[in-house]
Amino acid sequence: MSGTPAHAQPANTTPQYHPWRLSIGLLGTALAWFALMLIGEGLTATTCALSDPVRPAAPPSWAMVVMIALSAVCVALGIAGAVLAWRNVVFTREKRQRPLEGRARRVAELESFLAKVGALCSAMFMFGLIATVLAVAILAPCGQW
Repeated sequence: MSGTPAHAQPANTTPQYHPWRLSIGLLGTALAWFALMLIGEGLTATTCALSDPVRPAAPPSWAMVVMIALSAVCVALGIAGAVLAWRNVVFTREKRQRPLEGRARRVAELESFLAKVGALCSAMFMFGLIATVLAVAILAPCGQW
């Protein structure tokens, strides 16, 4: 045993960064919002199609439960994506503070830019997720808008 942890990196190397973290940070919250919109609208359209203006019918009792569960899952995924996006910003900020030159410096700047774009996109789509969840909670699924 040399006295240093096995996972410690030498001082002159940059920390290992995985591209999938940037991808999930950039797209995670957006995909959660898209899933909520796609599945939620499909579910609402299907359950509301059972009713028509001549013979109005209430939506099935399970429809609202499924919408609330879907909203909760998508918000949890959106929060996870936003947290990962913010951690990417912090990680790339630390990486850019290291003395890098040439290609390594350009890669670090690109990663930092993508991390900041991911954080901004996550904030925007979290707003969309929250607005959509509030709409699910407030509006009747098969009522008039």
